[in-house]
Amino acid sequence: MDSLQLKNKIIQRIIEIEDVKLLKSIDILFNTSDKNISKFLAFANEKLSQADEKEDFTDYIKEWVKSM
Repeated sequence: MDSLQLKNKIIQRIIEIEDVKLLKSIDILFNTSDKNISKFLAFANEKLSQADEKEDFTDYIKEWVKSM
């Protein structure tokens, strides 16, 4: 996806937003420097990826059941 397509996709998504609080938040974000926006988005992406990661307790549960 090229730059113009991404911009249009973002603009279309913003147009669909009805929540005034969310729009104000986006406005504040856009009024900050590109460096701060990059930091914020990197932080948000990190939190999202951490939320997607699920810890596997299978071995722990197997050991716990064995010890019962």
